[in-house]
Amino acid sequence: MSGKADTVRGLLAELLADGRPNPADVPSRLLEARDGLGFPDAAAVLEHTAGVLPLLDLFGASGHPLLDAVRRGGTPCALALFTPGMELSPRVPAVHGRAAGVSVVLSGRYRYGSAAAEAALVQIGCADGLRLCLVAHDHPALAVGGGGGAAGGWGWAEAADAEIDARLVSPPVTWDAGSPLVAALDAYTWSYLTLAVAHATSVVAGLRRVLAVPDGGAAPLSGSQHLAHELSRLDIELSLLADLARLGPRLSGAPATPTGAGVPSSPTGAHVSAGVSAAAALAACTRLTRRTARIADDFAAEFGLPGGPSWADAAHAHFGGPHMAESELARRMGLLEGRS
Repeated sequence: MSGKADTVRGLLAELLADGRPNPADVPSRLLEARDGLGFPDAAAVLEHTAGVLPLLDLFGASGHPLLDAVRRGGTPCALALFTPGMELSPRVPAVHGRAAGVSVVLSGRYRYGSAAAEAALVQIGCADGLRLCLVAHDHPALAVGGGGGAAGGWGWAEAADAEIDARLVSPPVTWDAGSPLVAALDAYTWSYLTLAVAHATSVVAGLRRVLAVPDGGAAPLSGSQHLAHELSRLDIELSLLADLARLGPRLSGAPATPTGAGVPSSPTGAHVSAGVSAAAALAACTRLTRRTARIADDFAAEFGLPGGPSWADAAHAHFGGPHMAESELARRMGLLEGRS
């Protein structure tokens, strides 16, 4: 894992050199960073800077070495808040913690999306509600490995009575509309959308180039109705999603303008609007990026086109995948009232 972490660590050093960047600015800086930067590394850097770091503000200045290393970018960290389960809800903790003096003991299995991660920010269920916990992946009571379809010895981790310093555990958090947890994740969602759509668009453009001028002088495949139809559908949907990524935060109802300017006067109403917009965008994004990865993979297998999508696992793992994203949208729309 060290080689992958080194690439991510170098990008984090560049981004954090002048202080923590605005989450909205990170995607464009990553897309301009260097030629050939793959989606897994770019997504890992984005998740650390736009997802993990804002949530670490909830911990305060604990002074723990691991917290300091993650904040500086020396230890790449993933979000582990979206472990799939039968409930298909990020609000249901997959890991549980119990107090033990100055420590919290963790038990459970969680999913994370970055192969370069050396730590994860995990949601845990405690006696007083949900909390966030920063866990180092070299913890002796943590088994980190493949499983769940992830390749390369990453993707899932299981804690078996792992004792964690209480300084690495946040105060209680909630998934209530407008809460610090939800606000931070929604801001990260819009940043992720920008990066994921840009990468998927480049994958489709690359497929079109290969189909038009195949290697080895073979006859072009661009006339295939199947290929043309699939790529045209992707082009249209990705274009619409790119517009949503660009305009979405401004259409979501936040930040609110003064009452009387056509904006709801109720803070709750504004938060619900913003939350539903972000959740809807995420549901569309996870579904579409997964389709792009699958089509690229199918074309490689069925038509002998070079290269498969090395980013497929990362595209599936972030935010728990399409089904979890769609279930969260349903909850925010009030369609699953009374459920977790």
